[in-house]
Amino acid sequence: MFVLGGLFFGLVFLENLRTLMARPDPVIVDVPVAGPVNLSKLPQLPQFPQLPQFPQLPAISLPSLPSSVPQLGPGTLLPEWQGTKPIGILLLGVDKRDDEKVEYSRTDTMLLVVINPQSKAAVMVSLPRDLWVSIPGYGEQRINVAHAVGGPALAKKTVEQNFGAPVDFYARVDFRGFEQMVDTLGGVVVDVEKPVKDDEYPTENYGLMRIYIAPGPQLMDGKTALQYVRSRHSENDFGRMRRQQRFLVALRERALQLNVLPKLPQLIGLAQQTAATDLGATDILALARLGSEIEKDRIGTLVIDGRYADPYVGAEGASLLMPRTQAIRAAIRELLAASDKPDAASATIEVLNGTETAGLAQAAADYLAGKGYHVVRVANADRMDYADSAIIIPSGNARAGQTLASTLKLPASALQEGQTDSPADLRLVLGRSFKLPQ
Repeated sequence: MFVLGGLFFGLVFLENLRTLMARPDPVIVDVPVAGPVNLSKLPQLPQFPQLPQFPQLPAISLPSLPSSVPQLGPGTLLPEWQGTKPIGILLLGVDKRDDEKVEYSRTDTMLLVVINPQSKAAVMVSLPRDLWVSIPGYGEQRINVAHAVGGPALAKKTVEQNFGAPVDFYARVDFRGFEQMVDTLGGVVVDVEKPVKDDEYPTENYGLMRIYIAPGPQLMDGKTALQYVRSRHSENDFGRMRRQQRFLVALRERALQLNVLPKLPQLIGLAQQTAATDLGATDILALARLGSEIEKDRIGTLVIDGRYADPYVGAEGASLLMPRTQAIRAAIRELLAASDKPDAASATIEVLNGTETAGLAQAAADYLAGKGYHVVRVANADRMDYADSAIIIPSGNARAGQTLASTLKLPASALQEGQTDSPADLRLVLGRSFKLPQ
């Protein structure tokens, strides 16, 4: 109201001034002198509510760089992931307070992430903590008991044996570590789909409190983010797992927006303080680079919900979930198979042999066909003295060409824009330096 009023009277003043300056003769205006004003008789303006103060995120000082981290100079690229097989990482969120030991804690969250370095794709599979499974050496128990009795190694083994998914590594974080990671990024922006209202959210001293997170985009600090991913009473556990997956994607987007990758070597120390993992420092840096190359629409998700598990009442009235194991295995296989198809799978490819090595083009075509690519032609190039390989990319197929180069481990210099006389979407010309990825 004040702003609009100021603009209005400002326009009136300018219009009067313009009118006065347009008159040929000076205008003398008698202004009556006002008497003293009794301020006590002026009407009282309404009291406007004080605007809320946003919480100040704690300043995080970067720890010294551990000796196990490779020393990277300015402008140096992060190391590449060495290997072509899918990588399974079991993310464990541990329900541990400050006065408890992490080794004997049950997992509050179990989420399997499988990254495919060939197709530049990833999948996320959320497992309910009340899932009734067979734990090797301990018989049938809730799946979250595996960590409490056997640590991360048994948790990995339990997931792998029950559902047939690859589990190579783990990363475990407790409440404090989770909050610190979020605050290090200055918070994470999450588009909350519907209100999160929980009248029984657990406190640090084993009490209960009420929380409310409004719908819409929210910049969450560590404390709010923990409430968002941990709350169980605003909806069922399946909804909570979907929120966790949504948050992980938002966390990744936040890191990319802030251009965190070049700073990762300096952040490794902090990561090792806030999370436990069997990944080495070099592996973490290489996976971070690999993860940044995955487009958002290449991340598949699966929540083991009522479609894959039935409510089950156990001993002493415990609320459990009896898994439909075969259906879960089939769903995970289907999701992994979809991620194995490269982003360029819909693009047609022409493979030309630019060397004197007989059968090289056919070998490359067979390799690509096995990876899901659509090879429409195999032939010799216009000459046989190409030193290096090249991918000729017509306009509009840049992303498909980049994926093809990544699959064949070709450098970015192999990508060349240009038109061809072939109906194929991409033309691959093999040079003498070409070798099939192992």
